[in-house]
Amino acid sequence: MSRFFYMLREDAYHPWFRFLALLPLLGALIMLAGCGANADQESTSGDSKTIKPSPTMLAPATVLKGVFQSIHMLTTTDGWAVSQSVPGAGGYSILRTRDGGVHWQAMLNCVSTQGQGKGFIAPCITDFRSATVATVTAPQVDEKTQVSSSHIYHTSDGGMTWQSSTIHARPLETAAVFADGQHGWFLGTDHFPGPDPGSAYIGGQIALYRTSDGGQNWQRVIGGPSTSQLPTTSDDAYGTAPLTANARLQFSSSQTGWLAGNTYHDVSNSQGWLYVTHDAGSSWNPVTLPDKSVTFLSPPTFFGEQQGLLLASANSSSPATRFYTTSDGGQSWHWNGAAAKFTLLNDSVVDLQHAWSLGNSDDRLLYLTSDGGQNWQKHTLPSQFNRYGPASFVNAQVGWMIAMHTNHMGLPEPGGGLRKGDVSVLLRTSDGGQSWHEVSRSQI
Repeated sequence: MSRFFYMLREDAYHPWFRFLALLPLLGALIMLAGCGANADQESTSGDSKTIKPSPTMLAPATVLKGVFQSIHMLTTTDGWAVSQSVPGAGGYSILRTRDGGVHWQAMLNCVSTQGQGKGFIAPCITDFRSATVATVTAPQVDEKTQVSSSHIYHTSDGGMTWQSSTIHARPLETAAVFADGQHGWFLGTDHFPGPDPGSAYIGGQIALYRTSDGGQNWQRVIGGPSTSQLPTTSDDAYGTAPLTANARLQFSSSQTGWLAGNTYHDVSNSQGWLYVTHDAGSSWNPVTLPDKSVTFLSPPTFFGEQQGLLLASANSSSPATRFYTTSDGGQSWHWNGAAAKFTLLNDSVVDLQHAWSLGNSDDRLLYLTSDGGQNWQKHTLPSQFNRYGPASFVNAQVGWMIAMHTNHMGLPEPGGGLRKGDVSVLLRTSDGGQSWHEVSRSQI
């Protein structure tokens, strides 16, 4: 089961995505020479230390303080969630459940200090590999020098202990990811100042870091210049594939990983791409896609060693998401002919056949496919809520979703326009999304 949190780039400015981003809540290598990326064996201790927080059991079936940001269930009983208690602040709680979301235990507090302008604080970002393996990245900035860094917390025992380390680079659009308890990677921007000396967003280079000891030590393995792709300043049009500011990172094993992103030709025209490594990130090769009309795609999700799914945005006059599949571990990809005629938002995929996606955040619709995207059913979500967040399914029948009730529209301000008294709930379905019931509730 998997969710893609950074789906189609052209949808990143959808009201719900802006809302999630602001939500105070509960969420010299030859092959790279032509890409401008350079082999780099610089090592860093990462200022590493082991911390052992005291997990706090939160009240069950009562109102939790804060707002659910994201949910990632792994089985019908075990899962993780992220919440934030203070609107507009950078403090998050990493929560774990062992009974399907009825009870939650706070396993870690994460604080981000990296600003995003106009009072916004960059959120802590997460990667939940399993019920025991999880990684949390906290963006940081030095107020005096405005140089960015990243605190990375990694656990391989379900959050009882965390390995804490610091990398002197700012995270981009992807969290640090681990393939198992020991092997992890981090994509960031470093060598400040960058192209714009007054900006803490982009450093002089974009680099990939690697650890093989659970985060105790990190090694900078490759890096490339963060050259602007456009003549004007943009949010993410920096770097050369596969080391770009909008690249998303995923590893399916300790050796095999993927970088997915897009390169801008102009402000409204981009080309999507996918790269693969089979040597733990030291070198990367481009992957041939079924067609060249792809403008953006997400990292692939694998169901076992051979079968995988790749969701891609195609160049068309209306939103369309194509389903690319593989049965040989990603060596080749094929379009199965399916193309969703709507934009997939906060989607959840459990196998090659079953996927769920929200429609527009205001229409209270959940879309479901059980045939690999060939056909989609629409289910109306409960009317007592006016905002819906990420869904997380673990099989064709059982899933969870965040829902909210507010008395006003989301606003472009720190906290996403939430106010004291606004309610966030966790809903559960046992019939594939046809009906939902509440299992947990939180309130600002």
